[in-house]
Amino acid sequence: MLEKLNPDRVRRILVRGPNWVGDAVMCTPALQGIRQTFPSADICLLARPAVAQLLQNHPSVNDTIVYEHQAQHAGLMGRLRLAMNLQTMHFDLAILFPNALDAAILTFLARIPNRYGYATDGRSWLLTDAIPLPQGAKTLHQVHYYEELIRPLCSEYSPQPPLLQVSSDDERQAAELLFEHSVRMNCSILGLNPGSMYGEAKRWLPKRFAQAADQIVEGWVTQEHSESRAQCIIVGAPGEETLGHEIASFMRTTPVVLTGKTSLGALKAVIKQCRVFLTNDTGPMHIANALGVPVVAVFGPTDHKTTAPFVPGYVIVRTPVECSPCLLRECPIDHPCMTGVTVDQVVTATEQVLKTPPVSSLHR
Repeated sequence: MLEKLNPDRVRRILVRGPNWVGDAVMCTPALQGIRQTFPSADICLLARPAVAQLLQNHPSVNDTIVYEHQAQHAGLMGRLRLAMNLQTMHFDLAILFPNALDAAILTFLARIPNRYGYATDGRSWLLTDAIPLPQGAKTLHQVHYYEELIRPLCSEYSPQPPLLQVSSDDERQAAELLFEHSVRMNCSILGLNPGSMYGEAKRWLPKRFAQAADQIVEGWVTQEHSESRAQCIIVGAPGEETLGHEIASFMRTTPVVLTGKTSLGALKAVIKQCRVFLTNDTGPMHIANALGVPVVAVFGPTDHKTTAPFVPGYVIVRTPVECSPCLLRECPIDHPCMTGVTVDQVVTATEQVLKTPPVSSLHR
């Protein structure tokens, strides 16, 4: 069907967004490629609540539909209601970033005439354009994986870095939150993101997060001769509040704990204020990287070759062990990939990323 698709006649495009925040950030170059190819089309993003919130102000998106997969769109009847709603919107083309069968079924039921996605999960018969997986798909960085998906459709696509925007409303929310917690303007902020929605196996040890944060903040205080000019802010998703307060209890310096208190928009604005962002391999890691904030990322069970930050200005800290990457949510043994990462390694990485943001060779 691709040879019959005239971009000038495509008026409305439905883009099914990835399900995870980090993947959503990494799909933004491909999203920009879709906009380049279809400059006059209305592009509507269909995504789960967190991703919809993250990308609702993206310049490549005209509109957003929230996919309430655990609420009104749950189950067979919920999916059918959503499909019927989509059908009334008369989309010309659906582009599916997720590999799941569910995404293809939904656009098939919505009777969207052109349905475009990877030929995965036995769903090829539901797609008008089932794109074969690229060579070495399992070892591609996720940004390139999404780029390879759109390349047959967007033949003149020029590679772009991940892109996020922080709205004035996001900045206002963040400013109010920081003011409430007595965070001074123009101070050096260490952002700390110790959680992981994917599972505990991706989390570096809480006491080591605390020790590293103390050393970094105290070093900044010594350099700038003022305690008021250095501050650690702990962030995280709802449900991770206990972890945030646990780390705060281990620290000598007094952090601000914003875990569970920010919308994704406000989180973007808070992260943008950070001098360095210390994190596990999570969605906020990619948010910080896309916003140009120096990142120190601790990697354990996940593959740093496929999900590392993409834009230069980061350092990865990891301990090579035989069982990594295992991609497990919970470690069945003694978690050697994380226990092997030391506080000194992380502090040194922070100093390195501030002095000379490294240019990674993984993504060239």
